[in-house]
Amino acid sequence: MGILDLFFRKPSPEKFAQIAMGAARERGFQGPMEFDATNFRILMPGAESGAVNLHNFYHDYCQASRAGRRAVVDKYSNLFVQTDIPDTFEGAKRKLLPVLRTGAFLQAAQLGPLATGAAPNTGFAVNDFSLDTVMLLAWDTEHLTRILDTSQLDKWGVSKETAHAIALDNLRDLAAEQFVQLGANLYASDWNDAYDSSRILLPDLVHRVAGQHPVVMIPTRGRMLLSASHDRDDLLTLVTYAQSAIQTEGRRVSTLMYEYVDGKAVPYVPADEEVARKLADLRRVALQEDYAEQKGLLDQRYEQDGTDVFVATYMLVKGEEERIFSVSTWTAGVEALLPETDRIVLGYLDEPGREGRRWNVAWADLVAAAGHLMVREEGFQLPRWRVTAFPDEAILSALAAE
Repeated sequence: MGILDLFFRKPSPEKFAQIAMGAARERGFQGPMEFDATNFRILMPGAESGAVNLHNFYHDYCQASRAGRRAVVDKYSNLFVQTDIPDTFEGAKRKLLPVLRTGAFLQAAQLGPLATGAAPNTGFAVNDFSLDTVMLLAWDTEHLTRILDTSQLDKWGVSKETAHAIALDNLRDLAAEQFVQLGANLYASDWNDAYDSSRILLPDLVHRVAGQHPVVMIPTRGRMLLSASHDRDDLLTLVTYAQSAIQTEGRRVSTLMYEYVDGKAVPYVPADEEVARKLADLRRVALQEDYAEQKGLLDQRYEQDGTDVFVATYMLVKGEEERIFSVSTWTAGVEALLPETDRIVLGYLDEPGREGRRWNVAWADLVAAAGHLMVREEGFQLPRWRVTAFPDEAILSALAAE
């Protein structure tokens, strides 16, 4: 079977890896390559990058029409070609742009499996943006976007603040506003250049489209959504559009709403209960995805180094009136890393006379009663709490009385 024969149906991950490696050869990559199925990436021993992750490549390929798949392959094949960043800041600064990414992006870089000889990237030129999002610097070319770390800025002899200011000016100089109207008060960005979400950093642009008091969402890298009103129905529709964008476009950025205070985008807390609940549910689904990725990375790491600790799962459950809440489990006698969830189920496992005993409690009540038994693990983008000793009967009785 030739590589072109695979373009006319959705390939399995294994067959898609063949497409990716074939594209790399077409682009002139001559080094060794192997498919890491567990982490869905191509390993390239000896190459500077060390590995190419296939998740976005595969998503875009499967979403494209048959006629468009060749263009997707041509675009992503550039990942296998090394493009040197200029030695001087003067030569590089015109291609700097600000990008927004989930905190899980940093988590994957820090905890992810490494190519042979590589080191985890923990030095990105990062600024905090919101609860679930960070701002980074990218060096953008026609074919590739490379996230920069502080060591590159040090080589250029430029501060992070200066580089971010220039990147913001470059973003402002890109194409003028491009929005489509979704309703009387609703708008969606339409640049489709992967910097749509970054334009939340340009309040003047947003105000020209949606007035002085807009509500903004940036669900994906390629989509910014605006509401010119704080009306309940408009905000409910805004969340629906955000949910749809995440499901269809991928590359999630943020599940929060934002408003502008003194020219800066800050989280907006909707006053309407239904809007707030729908927004919270959107965040819970995103957290489930991010915690699952974190658990997978930690399980793989602990298996490799022999660490005996249980990484608990962040689960979603439907309760009364179809409301979603998150839950995890804490089992006696098991050292574990607990995610932060709405509720937690404590219980015994295989202890004579105690089998089947369970306590389903709110997270806040658990922390109040047994917080001294929980230690916040350092260095995780998504919080985890290490537990070793199980609550005694007095604490469990108090929790049962809540």
